[in-house]
Amino acid sequence: MARIAVQEEDSISSDDSENHGTGYCGLRAHPENRVRKALHGVRHFANRHIYGANQSPKEFLASFFPILPLLTRYKARWVFHDALAGIIVSMVHLPQAMAGAMTAVMKPEHGLYMTMIPALAYVLLGSSPQNSVGGMPITAALAGVSMARIREVYHHDNFTIHSAEEMLDLHFHIAGVVTFIAGILQIFMGFFKLSFLSSALSKNVLDPFSLACCLQAICGQIPNMLGIKLYPYCGLYKHPWLISSMFVNLHQVNAFDALISALSASTILGFREYIQPKLYRRIKLVVPIEFVVLVVATILSYLLDFHGQFGVRIMKKVPTHIPYPKMPSMVYVPHVVLEGFITAIVSFALTLSSAKILARKEGDRISPSQELIALGSSNLLGSFFSCFVSAAPIGRSVINQSMGSKSQLSSLFGCLFMIFLFLTCGQSLKYLPICVVSTNIVVTLLMTLKMFQDVPTIWKSNRLDAVIWVSTFVSCILLDVRIGLLSAVGLSLFSIVYKSQKPKIRVMGRLRDSATFVPVRYFDEAVEVPGVKVLQISSALHYGNAEYLVKRAIMLAFKTNVAPIYTQQTPVEAAQVAPSRLSAVSIKQRRVSFAAKVIQSSSQVFGKQSANIKRTQRSRNMELDSTERRKPRDHRRSSQFFVKFDQSALDESIALFSSINNVVYHVVLDLSMAVFVDSVGVRGLEQLANDLKKVEVELFVVQQKGSLKRQLQLHNVLKVIPETNIFLNVEAAVVEAIKRKGHFTGILSPRHSIQESPDDRFYSEPVFYIEGLPGTNDPTED
Repeated sequence: MARIAVQEEDSISSDDSENHGTGYCGLRAHPENRVRKALHGVRHFANRHIYGANQSPKEFLASFFPILPLLTRYKARWVFHDALAGIIVSMVHLPQAMAGAMTAVMKPEHGLYMTMIPALAYVLLGSSPQNSVGGMPITAALAGVSMARIREVYHHDNFTIHSAEEMLDLHFHIAGVVTFIAGILQIFMGFFKLSFLSSALSKNVLDPFSLACCLQAICGQIPNMLGIKLYPYCGLYKHPWLISSMFVNLHQVNAFDALISALSASTILGFREYIQPKLYRRIKLVVPIEFVVLVVATILSYLLDFHGQFGVRIMKKVPTHIPYPKMPSMVYVPHVVLEGFITAIVSFALTLSSAKILARKEGDRISPSQELIALGSSNLLGSFFSCFVSAAPIGRSVINQSMGSKSQLSSLFGCLFMIFLFLTCGQSLKYLPICVVSTNIVVTLLMTLKMFQDVPTIWKSNRLDAVIWVSTFVSCILLDVRIGLLSAVGLSLFSIVYKSQKPKIRVMGRLRDSATFVPVRYFDEAVEVPGVKVLQISSALHYGNAEYLVKRAIMLAFKTNVAPIYTQQTPVEAAQVAPSRLSAVSIKQRRVSFAAKVIQSSSQVFGKQSANIKRTQRSRNMELDSTERRKPRDHRRSSQFFVKFDQSALDESIALFSSINNVVYHVVLDLSMAVFVDSVGVRGLEQLANDLKKVEVELFVVQQKGSLKRQLQLHNVLKVIPETNIFLNVEAAVVEAIKRKGHFTGILSPRHSIQESPDDRFYSEPVFYIEGLPGTNDPTED
């Protein structure tokens, strides 16, 4: 096949030379080919990086509106399940949206629009049939921080803000601008397939950040549960400010607010823990106990006049109609781009995570780019009604799925139900006690505290991940959720860079009676092949770790073995060498000294073990007199440095090879796990091959990717690492190493026969096959 490919390339090149020859036709064909190639490159780029560019109009319409193909196979009996699921989820969503508005430092009635508007766009564009898009405490906390920063920029002295009511109304208008920017960015990222940006928020960053946002919502609602009225605040040190302000104003506690909150919390927790599981097992129904408590509290507040008789805080004002869509003010846009981008990434990461969890159970296919477009459209639509950024929390989505929802029509039914409820019974919410709304969200968010149980497990598995987790949570709590998130992302990316600087290099050994090579550190039955040192690099080879990998590879190659250069002569033979051979001996001296320096530098970087051995060897040498040193050593030490060189070279080199008798002829570098090798990495391979060549050790490289050979060719490294030293797997490289040196020992059983194969497609010489170590070009294999 290789010869055929070469012949085809030769024929193509000859055809090109004919086309580019003299004459008018040759001069004319060349620019046309360039234009055709450029257009092909543009088309290929568009197909890979632009959403829908590789689809036909019909396919694009079906993928852009997932609801359309679903309606073609929709069954009439699904209507009841979708309607019931939508109504129940909307009941659960109502107190969460109102509490989310309070977390975002807005009026609770502003959260009513979150239950009606954003999900309408997601119904048409969402690829997840069960996701419930709407208000969420995490995005609400981010929105509150963003609005506080923008307010400080435009109203830093608060001269234009005379009361808390005016500040809350100002936040209501700023929220629409943040949501507008977030929606535009999400749509842009969706069309250009930039969903991978959410991968910057790893689980060890997103979990503590979500927990900190939930704790911020809890700390903000506890004063409302106790009837304490605090001045709205959001910004730096919000958590400490909330806690300190609550203790300072404990004298404002209203006993009736605290009593109502305690009764509401005990009712919700008791029903959720004891009654709901039994009820669901019998009739498969999730009762929205939060909505039931809210309705009962509103009725009792109206009948018993909680506000007039007992001083209980109630909502008082509720909009009488749904506002008309209004374009957000563009005055704040220059200062909300960063906040909009951060909120867009966070809301998308949470929504996509929820969609993937639900899809595993139902077997649905989720498109991240389509989710970005759907969520961005929802936020863009919500911005015209001054909604804060929406997302799909896993809690409501699981309820939607458990109630038998089959499509996004459940969200449509939920929105229609909330619009009907708002237009008919919305004014009754004026009597709703605020402490009940706060209690609902606090009881719901208490379940997020279970995330603390993951910290010991993370610490045991990876301490660096545990440090990232704890630092993210602490920075979000003590400073600010926005600053904490940015610092956590930076720390997480730094940890990736740190890990890539010092990747693992494993010494590989062969399992007995098998052709498989595994790390000898983790498999006791794995044994190294004598004369061949197999090293596996478990990361990319790039400019950041090339030098480290070269030093580490040399150290591991000769940590328990020696090179052939050290077994050339005994000290006596070296002393009796003819003058004509002194130049060759001096050359070998320089090679040994060079290798000793390389290994010495490696030992300084990667541990003190070599230095300890070095000091021990020097103490042994001091005990021997000069005459005894020149005597031949025993057979156990006869494989050390037997070339005559000065004492300094001996002291520098003998440290690692004080009692070793194994000889390494070949080093096999397994790059099959390397994602890529850049130009500096190629130069690192060249340096490694040169260093090994100076001590008469040959380097073999194993990689399945064809790009490595081309890189070696472009950098003129094939002179040092020829094509015959590049293999597709470790087994073929080991077999070739054994064949070249004629090294045949007990690991490969002597009773196994070596047969010559006439297949010379990859090598200039016939390939030898050893039983137990098959080559990749075995003609008997299919």
